[in-house]
Amino acid sequence: MNIAQITSVYLPVPPKTHGGTERIVYYLCRELPRRGHKVELFASGDSKVDCPLHAVLPVASLDDPQSTIYLEKEFEARNTYNLYRQAERFDIVHAHWPTLASYFSTRTKTPTVMTYAYIEKDLHEYYRRTFPNCFPVCISRAQAHMLGDEALPVVYNGVDLDAIPFNREPEDFFLVVGRMTPGKGIAEAIRIAKKAGVRLVIVGGVTKHLPWSEEYFLKEVKPHIDGERIRHIESLPYGELMRWMGRAKGFLFPLQWDEPFGMVVAEAMAAGAPVIAYPRGSMPELINHGETGFVAADEDAMIDSVRSVGKIDRARCRAWVAERFSVAGMIDGYEAVYRNILHE
Repeated sequence: MNIAQITSVYLPVPPKTHGGTERIVYYLCRELPRRGHKVELFASGDSKVDCPLHAVLPVASLDDPQSTIYLEKEFEARNTYNLYRQAERFDIVHAHWPTLASYFSTRTKTPTVMTYAYIEKDLHEYYRRTFPNCFPVCISRAQAHMLGDEALPVVYNGVDLDAIPFNREPEDFFLVVGRMTPGKGIAEAIRIAKKAGVRLVIVGGVTKHLPWSEEYFLKEVKPHIDGERIRHIESLPYGELMRWMGRAKGFLFPLQWDEPFGMVVAEAMAAGAPVIAYPRGSMPELINHGETGFVAADEDAMIDSVRSVGKIDRARCRAWVAERFSVAGMIDGYEAVYRNILHE
């Protein structure tokens, strides 16, 4: 197959640090050609992939100090237009939300697969009514359920275990990774760590395009950082972040919203760190309760789980990811989606 991949110009492919969608796109651009497909990527110019790259700007907008939210919208539209003006060259277009691909999908007979990194139910229903040549794919069964469309195909995100070192002997701290937004539960993780009497390392920065991010950090997070019991690291290169995950005794993820997947959860388990999370979104699918971590009903249960994390076999955490969330399994899933759509 001749396949176009398109993702946002906000981050490069792969991302420099954690970032689910762009890393998934990177794996697709790497693995699909190994299976004999021709792949071209439409993304920011600082993307580093082996397949042909089409870019309408040289640097991802997040890393461009001259970029504004208005320019970013312009280049997102231009990136999508650049693909669809030549869409007939491809057998299939694989778009990754929030690109504008759905709005261009009616311009061509080439079908568009749209992976929902995240989407609201109303928007999904609008897409279904309006863009018949756009075929959505969910990243968890929980997401399909939240969208009220259980028949949607589901392809789990894949984790490259070769890029994540396993650590059997952790250090005495817990880790939480996420943007400084209320939904990621950073403030709740601090409170849980303090009540449980454990050290916590936070990795995550303020998101400049979300105006409430800095206020949240200044009010809810920064006052608790002392450099010892509560430590903050704004950003880490991907490889170093994976090593920190392996060093952690456990991974705290007290989400305050329904996360459709959560790449950091799978990556933490791959590194050997058991994950403790609330039963929000996909967490009950990602975590094998009592075996690779704990799905805690409330804050008291979360604290109890922190104290019980040593009972979890860290090797089993990694094996679970290899069984359920491999890159090869993800590629198998998308190949099946492509063929089903083209056959129909």
